[in-house]
Amino acid sequence: MKKSAGVIAIASNELALKIGEKSQRGVKIIESVRYPLALGRDTFHTGRISFESLDKAIEIINGFLAICRDYGTSQIRYVATTAIRESENRDYVLDQIKVRTGIEPDVIDESREKISVNKMMLSLLDKEQKDSSLIVQLGSGNISIFVVKDGSVIGTQNIKIGALRISELFDDYVDKVSNYVQVVKEYLQPFNDSIDAFVTEKPVNFIISGNEIDTICRMCNAKLKKDMCIIPKESFTALYKSIKNKTPEMISEEYELSEDEAETLMTAIIILSRLIKNTNAKNIVSYTYTIADSVLFEEIQQDISARLTKEYYSFAVSSAMNLAEKYRCSTDHINRVSETALMIFDRMKKHHGLGYRERVLLNTAVILQDIGKIVGTKNHGEIAYHMIRNLDIAGIDEEEKEILAAVVYYHGTTIPDMAQPVYSELEAPVRVLVSKLCAILKLANAVHSSHEPKFEKVNVKLSGSELIITAYTYRSIDLEKWAFNIRCRLFESVYGIKAVLHKRSVM
Repeated sequence: MKKSAGVIAIASNELALKIGEKSQRGVKIIESVRYPLALGRDTFHTGRISFESLDKAIEIINGFLAICRDYGTSQIRYVATTAIRESENRDYVLDQIKVRTGIEPDVIDESREKISVNKMMLSLLDKEQKDSSLIVQLGSGNISIFVVKDGSVIGTQNIKIGALRISELFDDYVDKVSNYVQVVKEYLQPFNDSIDAFVTEKPVNFIISGNEIDTICRMCNAKLKKDMCIIPKESFTALYKSIKNKTPEMISEEYELSEDEAETLMTAIIILSRLIKNTNAKNIVSYTYTIADSVLFEEIQQDISARLTKEYYSFAVSSAMNLAEKYRCSTDHINRVSETALMIFDRMKKHHGLGYRERVLLNTAVILQDIGKIVGTKNHGEIAYHMIRNLDIAGIDEEEKEILAAVVYYHGTTIPDMAQPVYSELEAPVRVLVSKLCAILKLANAVHSSHEPKFEKVNVKLSGSELIITAYTYRSIDLEKWAFNIRCRLFESVYGIKAVLHKRSVM
C-alpha cells in the first residue's frame, strides 16, 4: 500500500481535509472533505474569533483527525490562513486548538500562501498562458494578482480585499440589493484604479483560483479539461447580470447554497467582473487548487516541489527588475554589480554555507538597492528599506522581504550594529544571514563604485585565506580601491578572509 499524507487547512470560510498519495501525475486524492465555517466573518467583523466558532472548528478538526486515523495517515500538515492570522485573539485560539486537538497549525503569511498556490498553478500553465496572462488568487480576505509575460512574472500585487471581507464589511446593505452592488462597486474603485495602473497591457488569458471558484464554475456550466475549468466570458457575464438584482436568499434557493455562501459569492462575482475588464480573455480559466492542495503536493512530491520552488524564485529577479526600471534605476549598472556579487557568492560557498534561496535574495538586493534614489540620494538605503517592506515581489515571502530590506539598508558604508533596531530586532540566525549577504554586496558595489562600464571583465578567485578580485582595464581604479578598502571590513569580520582588489591592464 502506498504511503498517504494529509493536510488540514483552516481557511477563512471553511475547514478542509485532503488526503492523498503519490501518483505519476503528482498527487492522487483519496479523501477530500470540506466543511463550511466562516471564521473570517468573526475576524473581519469583530477582530476576534468567537469561542462559539472556535468550539465548532475544534469539533471539525477532531473529526478530520479521526478520518486520518481510519486511513492510517500519520504524515499530516496543519495550516491556517487569514482568519486566524489576523484575529486579535490568535494566541488564545491557537492554544485552545493545541490543547483540545493536539495539533499546532502553521499560520502562514499572505506571501507564503500566495507562493504556495501560485507556484503550483504556474507549473501547470501551457506556453500560450505563460506568454500573456493575468493570474488572480481570490481569497476570502485577500486578492493576489500577478502578470505573466513571455514566461516571466513581470509584476505582482497583494491587496487586502476579499469576498468574505467585503461582504462582512457591507453586511447591512446585503438585503438592499439595488444599493449593495453599487456600494461594493464604488468601494472597489480605488482598487480598480490601482489595478489599471498595475496592468498596463491587457493580457490574453485570465486565470483564477479561490474558494468561490468551484461554485462559479458549476453555476456557469464550465467545461472541464484536465485540471482546468473553462468558463466562456459570455457565460460569466450572463451569470453576473442574472444575480446582481437578486437577494442572497433568492440565490441560495436557486443554486442550493447557504445564505452566507450566496452573500460571499455575490461579492466574488462583482470583483471578478471588474478584473476581467483588464484582459482580452475570451474565457476564464480556473485551476481548482486551494492552499490544501498545494501544501499536500509539497508534502507528497517533495523533489518536484523543490524544483518548482527554485523556478518560482527566479520570478523574484524578473519582478525586481521591473520594479527597478519603474524607479528609474540603471539596469546596466545593476547587471555589472549583480555579475560580480554572484561570482563572489559562488566562490565563497564553502565559507557561507548558503543555497539557492539566499543567492536569489542577494541578486534581488543588488537590483533593488538604489530604488530609494527616486525619493532622494540622501539616506537612500533607509528609504529603500521602507519601500521594500511595502512592495509586492513575486517569489518573496514576508520573512524574506525583511531580510532583503535589511541587506539593502546596509548596502552602503553603514555596518550592521546591535545598536540599530533594523539589525537588533532580527532573530540571531537572520542577523548572521544579513551580514553575510551585506558583506558580499558591499564588495561588489565597491568594485563598480564609479557606475561606469570601466572593465573588460572582472574575475574572482579564492586562494587560501584571500579573496582576490581582479579588474581588467586600462583605466585608473583609484576610486574603486578607495571604496574597496572601506567596504571590505565587514567581509573580513564576517568570513575571516582578506579581500583584495587588483588591476590587470588590457590593450
